[in-house]
Parts: sequence; structure tokens; C-alpha cells
Amino acid sequence: MTALRKRAHAQETRFIRDEELGFRAEARRNALIGLWAAAVINRPDAEAYASGIVNAGVESPNGVIDQLHADFEAAGVIFLEDDIRDRMTSMLLAVRDEMYAG
Repeated sequence: MTALRKRAHAQETRFIRDEELGFRAEARRNALIGLWAAAVINRPDAEAYASGIVNAGVESPNGVIDQLHADFEAAGVIFLEDDIRDRMTSMLLAVRDEMYAG
């Protein structure tokens, strides 16, 4: 294998690894935001609810936000979309830090 091919292969491998880590980090973040939301709206089935939030994130780019917004509204809880996005961003950063730390 030539040096150029080795380098290309290494870049492809790194890209794949980064994509997988990103997907896992987002899924973990969505689970955590689901557990948080379940506590806010007093859902007794927090784990199942969090799993549904993870699925919503896989199905649509805005699925998590849309689901949380609808569930908060149904429960009579007022949260601005920006507040939810800020919490999601901070959770994602924390999850990534955890993943890279160990």
C-alpha cells in the first residue's frame, strides 16, 4: 500500500470513528434529556420515556425538540425552545467530554 493510500485509509477510518462517536453521543444526550424531561413533567415511566425521546431523535433532526415541546405543552409546563436547545447543547458537551475521557 502506498503512503497516499495509507493516509487515505487512515482518514476514512478516523471519519467513520468520529461519526460513530457523534451518533452515540447524541443518543446518550437524548436519553439524558429524556430522563430530565420525564422528571420535569412527572412521568412515572422515565426510562421508557427517555427511550422514546432517543427514537424521536433518530427519526427526525428536530424530533427531540418537537417531542419535548409537545409533551411539555401537554403537561402545562412552559419551556422556550431556546432553553431546551441550550440544555441539549450543554448535555452534549458533557457527554462528549465523558466519552473522550474514558
